[in-house]
Amino acid sequence: MAEAVRNGDAPGVVAQAIVAAATDPKPKPRHTAGPLAGRTRIPRRLAPAAVLDQRIRRMNQLAG
Repeated sequence: MAEAVRNGDAPGVVAQAIVAAATDPKPKPRHTAGPLAGRTRIPRRLAPAAVLDQRIRRMNQLAG
């Protein structure tokens, strides 16, 4: 996970996405932040949410 943090998007990009999601009058279940998160665009459309969540947790070495 340390490598993902080092190579991830800038904190400001993520913060902007969080503010946008929190203030959106019609919030979506998931928001992407930055170019690295854009890689999930196609899988989000094709895979069920539970499968995508499991893969993201595995990629980030998170429990669950």
